[in-house]
Amino acid sequence: MRRYFSRIPARWSDLSPARRGVFLVVGAICLMAALAFMALAVDVGVASLTKSQMQGAVDSAALAGAMEITNALSTAGTNVSNVFTYAQAQARTKAAAVAQMNNVYVNPSTDVYFGRRYYDSTTKTYLIDWNAGASQTNVVKVVARRDSSTSSAPDAKVPSLFAVGTGGTTIRTEAVAFVDPRDMVIVQDFSRSMNFDSYFTTEVDTGLTQTQIEDCLAMVWSDLQPLSLGSMTYTPQYFSLAQTSSSVTGTVTFKGASVSVSNSTGLKSVKLTFSSGSTQTISVSGTSTKSGDYSGSGRNSGARITSVTISAYKVGSTSQTVTLPTHTYSSTTVCNAFGLTSGNYPYSGGNWSSYVSYVQTETALANYGYQDMYGGMTFLCFIMKKYPEHSNNKDLWKTRHYPFQACKDGQQLLCDYLTQLGFDDRLGMVSYDTNHRMETVLNDSNPDFPKIDISAAPISKDYASVAKLMQYKQAAYYSDATNMGGGMKDAIAMLDAYKRDGSRPAIILMTDGHANTIDSGDSSALPAGWDWNALFDYNGDGSADYTSTDSQVKYVLAKVKIAVDKGYTVHSVSVGSVADRDLMKAVAWLGNGYWLDVPAGTTVADMSTQMQTVFAKIASAVPPARLVPSN
Repeated sequence: MRRYFSRIPARWSDLSPARRGVFLVVGAICLMAALAFMALAVDVGVASLTKSQMQGAVDSAALAGAMEITNALSTAGTNVSNVFTYAQAQARTKAAAVAQMNNVYVNPSTDVYFGRRYYDSTTKTYLIDWNAGASQTNVVKVVARRDSSTSSAPDAKVPSLFAVGTGGTTIRTEAVAFVDPRDMVIVQDFSRSMNFDSYFTTEVDTGLTQTQIEDCLAMVWSDLQPLSLGSMTYTPQYFSLAQTSSSVTGTVTFKGASVSVSNSTGLKSVKLTFSSGSTQTISVSGTSTKSGDYSGSGRNSGARITSVTISAYKVGSTSQTVTLPTHTYSSTTVCNAFGLTSGNYPYSGGNWSSYVSYVQTETALANYGYQDMYGGMTFLCFIMKKYPEHSNNKDLWKTRHYPFQACKDGQQLLCDYLTQLGFDDRLGMVSYDTNHRMETVLNDSNPDFPKIDISAAPISKDYASVAKLMQYKQAAYYSDATNMGGGMKDAIAMLDAYKRDGSRPAIILMTDGHANTIDSGDSSALPAGWDWNALFDYNGDGSADYTSTDSQVKYVLAKVKIAVDKGYTVHSVSVGSVADRDLMKAVAWLGNGYWLDVPAGTTVADMSTQMQTVFAKIASAVPPARLVPSN
């Protein structure tokens, strides 16, 4: 049998020359492949790291841009003609700056977009309209690109080891930041004290000077024109009455506890009759005294004078006298003197007789030097104290009376701000006085009033209508007390019924006074588990910094706690001299909101400015922006 054997070389040198170096080539190829895969891995890693850095930068930039819109709107000066365009420009700049802080380039002109995110009730999803950015926005998108072929450009492609000849790797990232919409209810104080800064009163110390109050009255008078009050002028004057007998004329000017007498001949005596019924006769020495000021003395000192009887010398005589008809100071003689008749009383509430009585007896008029003085100024004091309700006076809505006007200005500014902001916020209104109600309809017979009905959606984006619901109201529109807790109750009910899913609900509680009534049949008991120390420990020392035993106060706080437990934020605003600032601070603390104070002792112009600042702060206190998917 024949056997075959393979010859196995003992060393490399035994190989044939034609096969030498094959493995060297294979090794080189493998090494090149390994280097290529390494370069690819490095490229992918660098691109991934760069993209991650860019994503973090645009996330931060989008959030900053969204929040900058509100900041810019609230800080834009009066020289800014288009605040919305200004706010968007500021947002672009801020977004680019924040990206640059993270070493990422964003072109503010081309890489920042504005849109409006809204809920589509048909698809039950949130959509973004990027075409709405020119007029309103609640969404900001920031894009970062590395796609320029110019290697020195800030947005140059990422240098690549593997992608030879391509100039680098193109990367694009984007982020979208959204500001959650708010459903807000403003709770306005409609009590009578909301006109206290605009007339003479002893009920509170307004902190205003007499000149400032008189300026307010002049403003109200101007707003009420045309208004005819018989022959009375705006500037108050004392009542004067002339009586004649035997060609002798005597004029008496009544000034309360004194009178001024002026006669055409010498005075013989002046007999005073007082409100108590007692009389006192004052003899006049000589025969040539024709005038003088007279008042009671002794037990009649300071007594009001109701009539005067003059005894005077006849014309051309120093011995013969004549007694003139009695000069009587009464509602009838005053009305006759000023041409005040039932036909020319301008309003449904009150009458000329009650006005005369008010001028004669009102302590506040005496304190300011206007008692027994008749005119437009004192008439305004009369109607604003005695008959301020719309049912009694349908014109006070158009007057600038304070602090009510400041609240009107504030609500108008809030509506204007929300319009400019375009963050899809909604606003509703509640008012309170002795009672409380949701304000949704304006349907007055007054032709100057617009017709408004937002009852189908009381928390509305129709900001113009919400502003008008306040614009056409007046202090004590319905009644005069202060049921603050009742106002809170209606605000909670409005949010419960009409707030949107996903919105941030908030209540803005206003007052210039103290809560002084609660709903009939309601309890002021605090909720179970109420702990003053836990709820009102402002400084963290374990003890309450606010407590109260007042039933009306507890009624308010109980309602605030209900709101808080529902997730509603409660802001509070105190205005004027007598507002319960301690309570309003406690309301905001418990409600996780702002307490904003408009102090007393300022001019009404200052008050309006401060109130507008207050509402601007609330309006700009939007929730923090958050990132959402782009669609």
